[in-house]
Formats: sequence, C-alpha cells, structure tokens
Amino acid sequence: MRLLIITPFKNEEGSIAKTIESICKQTLKPEGWILVDDQSTDTSPTIVKAFSQQTAYIHYFLKADEGARATGKNVIDVFNFGLSKAEALGIEWDVVLKLDADLIIERTDYLEFILNKFSSFPALGIASGATYILKEGKKVIESKHKWHTQGPNKFYRKQCLETMGGLKPFKGWDGIDDVLARHHGFITEKFFEQLIWHLYPTQTRSVEGGAKSGVRREAASYQNRNYPVYMFLLKAAKLTKAKKFQEAFIFLFYGFKLKLLTKPLVTKEEGEIIREFLKQRFFGGFKYTS
Repeated sequence: MRLLIITPFKNEEGSIAKTIESICKQTLKPEGWILVDDQSTDTSPTIVKAFSQQTAYIHYFLKADEGARATGKNVIDVFNFGLSKAEALGIEWDVVLKLDADLIIERTDYLEFILNKFSSFPALGIASGATYILKEGKKVIESKHKWHTQGPNKFYRKQCLETMGGLKPFKGWDGIDDVLARHHGFITEKFFEQLIWHLYPTQTRSVEGGAKSGVRREAASYQNRNYPVYMFLLKAAKLTKAKKFQEAFIFLFYGFKLKLLTKPLVTKEEGEIIREFLKQRFFGGFKYTS
C-alpha cells in the first residue's frame, strides 16, 4: 500500500530532527512526506529544508498566516493544506499518516507494521501506535483505550477518510473520527506493539498555556462532541483519583459552563451516533483486528 505522511509543525526546533530521523530509519518508505510550516519563528524550517535537500520524498511547504487560530480547527486546516499539496505534487496514496513533529519512534518497522495491518484487514479504517511520556524514568502510555487512535500519530485509510467526509475542524477531532469511522463499519485500533515517545505532550506545553489550559480545552472538546453529563463526571473522577484536584474542579466548572452557554459543534445526527457509541463502549462489543 502507498503511504503519504503529513506533518504540521510550528517552532519545533528541539524535536523535529529526531522525528525526521525516526522516519528516515524506517524499513518502509512513504511515497511522499509533506511537512507544513505553520509560521515558525525558530530554526525548524531550516532543519526541514536541509532534510528535504537530502531525501527525495520529503517536501517543505509554508502555510500562509490566516490570522486568528482556533484550537483544533488550525490542526485540520494544516492537514488539509498538506493533502492539497500532495495532490499538486501528484503523490498517490492509499493511507495517510498525520504525524506530529515531537515524536521519537522506537522501532524501525513502525510504518511497515501498520501498513501490513491495513493490507491484511480491509475493514481497518484508522490506526495508530501508542504514544507514551516519560514520568520519573518510566514509560506511561497516554491513552490505554484500544479503540482510541492517538492524534499525534494517526493513519487513515483513504476510503475511511472520504466516507467520514474528512476530519472535523474543531477541538475533539481526534475522538469523533474514531466514533464516525466505527459508525460506518470500519475498525479503529491502537497497536501497543508500536511505542512512540511523545516529547512534548499537548497538556504540558507552556506555549499552549500549560496543564490548566489543557484541561479547559479538553472540556471544550467534550462539549463540541455533545458528550452527556456523565462523561464530564467520569473525567473529573479520574482526575480526582490521580489527585489532580484543581484540574478536576476546572474541568467540571468550565465544562458545565460550556454546557449551559454554548451549543455542540456536531450535528444532531452525529450527537446520536456518539451517544450510541458510548453505550457500546461501556457494554463492550467492539471489533478489532485481533
């Protein structure tokens, strides 16, 4: 199968070379890799350009500044920009990987492993490896849900992406995509055999406001997807169990405020699909490749 990679980046000079080296070491090479510069002000564009001069499948593009940025929407705008540039270059693909610029891939067969899964299982629509952070020297997986493919490294089968109508341009896009894919009969699966070190997790980045701002963004993603109240309570309970009491309070306060004052960004039909998915999630019955 033919693979296209799209990597959005902005001011990633501390990590982007490591990510590129991780891909260049892979046993399977992509048809093309579009790295989209979202108005960086550091040396990361210089780093990418240097790699593009050495490697034929690496392509650097600068995305024009379009003013105000909305969390979630900007990520999807950059991804779609990358898709348009791949089309302009004549790159043909069966699977596209949205890959962040702050990842270090452990195994050299990462791309080959995932592409083999897509070849072997035609129903596989979205896949990812398992990103982890280092905490006190130990690897901590960021999400342990097998059905939930992780935003920093997401593989989409072309047919699945088109059937869903593309990705939703708002915070929460990397959760509703799994829901809609499964609604349309596709499998979504995280493969824990493929571990990926996430250097700068979104919730911890000072440039994005730190952990407290991250909790507010997550509450917004819940409301955008029209999650029922019990999902907000469950999330707050998890934060409390982890002794993150302040974050739990912020999440509930901000989440309920959004519930009262704003409307979900999904359609009524999509909201019903999400609620049906949540029931299935709690009562089991998800299909996987193994």
